[in-house]
Amino acid sequence: MTSTRTLIRKLSVLALLLAYTAQVFATQQYSPSYGYSVDFPEGFYLSAKNDEGTAYQFSSALLPVEAVLRIYDADRYPNAQDALDKTLDALGADGASESFNWRGTEAAIATFTLKLNPPKNECEGLGIATPLTYGVGTLVLFTWCEKAQYENCLNYMLSLLDSVSIDRGSYFEQGPVTTYAYPQGEEDVSVTLDINGTKVQTTLNSSDEEAARYLIEREYDVLCLYQSSVLWKEAWQRYYRMIFRDSYGRLENAAFDIYNAISASCTDETDLAQQLLTWTQEMNYEREKTDSDFASLPSILLGSGSDCDSRSMLLAVLLRHMNVDTVIFVSAEYSHAIAGMVSSHPGHSYTVNGKKYLMGETTAKGLTWGKVAQDQDDESKWIAVEPPLPYGD
Repeated sequence: MTSTRTLIRKLSVLALLLAYTAQVFATQQYSPSYGYSVDFPEGFYLSAKNDEGTAYQFSSALLPVEAVLRIYDADRYPNAQDALDKTLDALGADGASESFNWRGTEAAIATFTLKLNPPKNECEGLGIATPLTYGVGTLVLFTWCEKAQYENCLNYMLSLLDSVSIDRGSYFEQGPVTTYAYPQGEEDVSVTLDINGTKVQTTLNSSDEEAARYLIEREYDVLCLYQSSVLWKEAWQRYYRMIFRDSYGRLENAAFDIYNAISASCTDETDLAQQLLTWTQEMNYEREKTDSDFASLPSILLGSGSDCDSRSMLLAVLLRHMNVDTVIFVSAEYSHAIAGMVSSHPGHSYTVNGKKYLMGETTAKGLTWGKVAQDQDDESKWIAVEPPLPYGD
């Protein structure tokens, strides 16, 4: 790969990428034609695109980071790694790529350097490529910043790449970067849960705990970038959304085994949810000794301590597996988090997008769904975090 062309010449190779410029914020880029989406870190905006809707450039208003997304026809390249290599070659980038398995298909990841003029500074970046579902094409996404800023921007760029979804199922599975860094282990770990006296035997993959911890700490590092930003609320919601997505697939076996063990004794889904709420209330309360202060869901099942936001996330993930509509609520003013579920049962509820969610307090023993502390019942002080929702839902 060479690195002698100017930025304008490099980008013009990508099918006349710079067709026009428009600063439109692109929190989520979604294509109904190709079925992919990207859950951008807050602050990215669309700076250029082509008329065909197959090439986009994005810029960050938060950090000096650029990104380009390119869609190629299915017959353009033999595989994702070749598509990634040829795209970076066209940019004059110098780097190395590697293929890996993501969602049963061969994807690719690369690190690279390139020189832009102006300024005459070396840049560093990362890229991924993956076939799109149903053979409609290949997605290539790469992002870069000046070399001097690479350490500061690395997790921000990794988070961007890891937010790619290519079909409905990938909204509920770990992203490509986390999958590459922490592939599924060859062995499962046996786990025994005690849910209100009922023993539940289940399994986790041997890589789940470490992989989930990596994602949480990376995303917390990204979240900290927004401490003084007007986008702090949206960044907070995305932080939990990324954790939900990564955790969902990891807890699939556990949710199935828990449901099979306790559902027969429950009168309805609210009774089922109450069994799980009571279980979380009895857990050992312990703050995480990490920057994020968030216990990963696999670590909770393996017996580690937990607090309000990790327990609320655990409930939301498990109940979603059981077809119960759930959210979590977080509050900066109350320094607290609670779970929420759609239910016809009476009780204290908050409305999100026209649906009423009963509140679930996970850290006070003996409370039922629909009860919340009186000094924390100001709905305006709670922020709803919905799980990733595939377009069309």
